[in-house]
Amino acid sequence: MTSANVTDDLCKICDGRIECAPTAILLISLVHTLYGHIGPEPDYFGQNKDKLLSSADKDTPNIGSEEYVIPKYRPFAYFDKAQREEARVQDGDNDTAVEYDFIVVGGGTAGCVVASRLSENRKWKVLLIEAGPEEPKIALIPSLTSEFKDSSLDWQYGMRPKKGFCQNRLEKGCEVVQGRVLGGTSTINDMAYMRGSPADYDEWALNGNDGWSFASVLPYFKYSEGNYDKDIYKNKFFHSTQGPLDVGRYPYVDDNVDVLLSAFNELGYNYTDVNGRNQLGFMRIQTMSYFGERVSAYTAFLEPIRKLRSNLDIITEALVTKIIFEEHREAIKALGVVYIKNGTKVTIRASKEVILTAGAINSPKLLMQSGIGPKEYLEYLNIKAVYDLPIGANFQDHLSVCLPVIKLAKTSTMCKFPEKLKDITTYYSKGIGPLSANFQVVAFIETNLSEILGTPDIEVRFKGHNSNMYYDKIDMCLSLLTPKSRGQVVLNATDPIFGKPLIYPNFLKDPSDEKKLLEGIQEVVKLFDTEVFKTAEFEFDPRPILNNDCKNHERVSEEFWSCIIRHFSTPLHNYAGTCKMGPPKDPESVVDNTLKVYGSTNLRVADASIMPKLTRGSTAAPVIMIAEKASDIIKTTWY
Repeated sequence: MTSANVTDDLCKICDGRIECAPTAILLISLVHTLYGHIGPEPDYFGQNKDKLLSSADKDTPNIGSEEYVIPKYRPFAYFDKAQREEARVQDGDNDTAVEYDFIVVGGGTAGCVVASRLSENRKWKVLLIEAGPEEPKIALIPSLTSEFKDSSLDWQYGMRPKKGFCQNRLEKGCEVVQGRVLGGTSTINDMAYMRGSPADYDEWALNGNDGWSFASVLPYFKYSEGNYDKDIYKNKFFHSTQGPLDVGRYPYVDDNVDVLLSAFNELGYNYTDVNGRNQLGFMRIQTMSYFGERVSAYTAFLEPIRKLRSNLDIITEALVTKIIFEEHREAIKALGVVYIKNGTKVTIRASKEVILTAGAINSPKLLMQSGIGPKEYLEYLNIKAVYDLPIGANFQDHLSVCLPVIKLAKTSTMCKFPEKLKDITTYYSKGIGPLSANFQVVAFIETNLSEILGTPDIEVRFKGHNSNMYYDKIDMCLSLLTPKSRGQVVLNATDPIFGKPLIYPNFLKDPSDEKKLLEGIQEVVKLFDTEVFKTAEFEFDPRPILNNDCKNHERVSEEFWSCIIRHFSTPLHNYAGTCKMGPPKDPESVVDNTLKVYGSTNLRVADASIMPKLTRGSTAAPVIMIAEKASDIIKTTWY
């Protein structure tokens, strides 16, 4: 009887558009009917692929030459703006193209913030170019995060080589998750809001980046934050309720959350605000969400103002292929960009600045294919080098080891099909239930190898195995917060412009990285000795991690856990460092403390790639802070 009632409710919601039958197909169809589909891959080339690919090898005409006419700015009225913008993009008519004050390349986590803040000045004309589509409504459901990997919302890159780490994915190697959608990775990530440790930013400043100490960046964190969690926002020194970015906790909490929190407490750890004064300890995670719905950089910073500002243009599904430079004796000037959309190549000019916000993989890629990068390497690829800089080096990520070893008995969340259908209707009507949450428990641990006393170097997350909603096994995921190993992003020599970049992470190259992970594992497995785990019947089940050559080692030996680390390691997708911020004397630096690219007069990078050193935690909040500070710097420069 319950099943029939649930089905009837679903039929009313679906309005007869899909067959009402209690089948697995209905479950999938229902979510798509209510929240839309993830669309197909963006088609940049249309019917002109061969022509565009062949023309990519030729240099773009210099602005000012007979081959290229500088588009003149034409004032635009609010009511015909949308039609004119679409016509301009479709026709690729440079004579009617708009000259913008600022061009922001990459409509991701940082780009949405920068475009929003710069367009606050109604006298400035701002263009935001994004390679992916508009943010689909289905991306707002917190529990569906894993569905977006390898979809059209993801760049679908990979890491090399395929040995030494991520060995349980030997055929594919380490996966790379990088958002290709308006909102970027903030549209497809786990929504964790973690600022990192104050020591992270103080270290940036000590290494020559004036203005980036924690005291200097805290106001920018607070400027964005709209915290609605009364237990957190009461600390007004660290938090704010006034910003556009909603921060709080999920409305749904299953029984396993309380068990995990209590177990850490039994081990002697303290409940803490990881975004406050002391990061060491555990908490129910703060998230970029609002009462069961994802809050991406797009929904927070752009969606509310997009239709209200006639001085802001947003172009989606447009692939930027080159930044155009004018070379002078002392410095280079970014004059504009070239992008491809609907089979048409379009050139747009920036009168003030070009700002790169394409992320730690695509920002260095675009710089190198435009001629800024290691000179010898670019010349080897037959790319004209306009400025020699160590672009693409200093690549960092948090290496994570995810072990599906916690077996549940009493607190399994598995349920039958009628209950799952009911969960969908409950979420659709009230925004609560299992669909309204993602992983919730996080802990920060300090190992004996920690470089700075009182700061963590291991993060622990707990995720339902294969699902954030229905699971009978929990993944215990340990991440290295302070990796010493450094990797590199390079262009694809076969096809530098349209080919996928090659990412060499060099995980575990520095021996101390593995030692910290080993110590972290040895600490976390102590949870199985707690009375809380025993009462809840949480069992350690090693079988899922022994289907490999690790089973030949003594189970309690360091060799065994070292083998496990190499098999079950995976990136945490917090890529950073490839356009390093640093003082002029630092040979590895790419941008200065105003985020201006060395050797240029008006080209900046404002995303995770500028981080000299990775922050201790997810990078979404730090990237938004970087974008806020960059916007402030730019405004100060041009006011």
